[in-house]
Amino acid sequence: MVFNIKEKIIPEGLLEAWNEIKQPSVIHSADLCLRANEAFLELFQIGRPEGLFGKFMAEFISPWTSYHLRLGVRQALGRKMDGTNFDAEVITCPIHQGTEGMIYQTIIKDISQMRLWEDRMLQSERLTAMGKLAGEIAHEINNPLGGILLYANLIKEDLPQGDKSYLNLQKIIKLATKCRIIAKGLLNFGRSSSRTYAPVDLNLVIKEMFSLIEDHKLFAEVLTVFNLEEDLPHLMGDKSQIEQVIINLMINAAEAMEGSGKLNVTTRSIDTNSVVELLIDDSGPGIPKDLRVKIFEPFFTTKNHRGGTGLGLSITHGIVQRHGGNIIVEKSPLGGARFRITLPLENTVGH
Repeated sequence: MVFNIKEKIIPEGLLEAWNEIKQPSVIHSADLCLRANEAFLELFQIGRPEGLFGKFMAEFISPWTSYHLRLGVRQALGRKMDGTNFDAEVITCPIHQGTEGMIYQTIIKDISQMRLWEDRMLQSERLTAMGKLAGEIAHEINNPLGGILLYANLIKEDLPQGDKSYLNLQKIIKLATKCRIIAKGLLNFGRSSSRTYAPVDLNLVIKEMFSLIEDHKLFAEVLTVFNLEEDLPHLMGDKSQIEQVIINLMINAAEAMEGSGKLNVTTRSIDTNSVVELLIDDSGPGIPKDLRVKIFEPFFTTKNHRGGTGLGLSITHGIVQRHGGNIIVEKSPLGGARFRITLPLENTVGH
């Protein structure tokens, strides 16, 4: 069924040919809709053909300038009756010169999915380039870090443990080791490496990683509470990658709290000891629901004013997936964000 306002000004032969068009299409004057096919009504969610009555083209397509009508192919914004918008390809051409002026036809195509795929392709290209750069940076960083760690440990061996320099060297070694972990994370982000899977004590990893960052100014006023299940089963995984996950999430939580608040780290076994669960809760501002589905996307960040790159959570998500696990974010009992990670004890995905 179709509806038109001024059917008498549209020749019958023209209507017959126009009715063969399957794509969303509308016949209109410079401003006013005259007739639309079923596909148009469905696309713009117009419940009844009569709902088109008195509508102007600008209500469906933006921008729409009747005083200088743009002919040919262009891209614009489509507006549905429920208020939602979509990316549209618009083709407008004159089809009849009547006594009451020129009549036009416009065909609309929803290209939202195509735009989405284009964005994903661009993102993939960016990731490829980033991966290559990350690998080069990691190799450049690893060599001098190895030298720093070597000479720091040699000097430490010559000093008594109570010496002030001995304690300072310990901090240097911790920080340099942290940098090496970050460099490993960049390598894992940029390419799939030959991973060595072995039993991993998640509780021990958490304690070791926290010891590397607890002296950082971000944690100076953060109360960190560990609720680690005793005799937690070991999981099969890449220890260095699990370390990266822990570092990323704890630093992310401290940054969200801006260095002041409470951080809870919990481990437990679930599903009759076949899965290990890690919960990291913070008392920060939390993450709005509409952003929770985006935070694991590469380059997406809410920390632009603090220099965020949008890579930390993306790397974390990739590592968890490679270990056959799952990571979600939800509201924490502390009022901020809770990152819930589940990891199977027996990992076959990464092999």
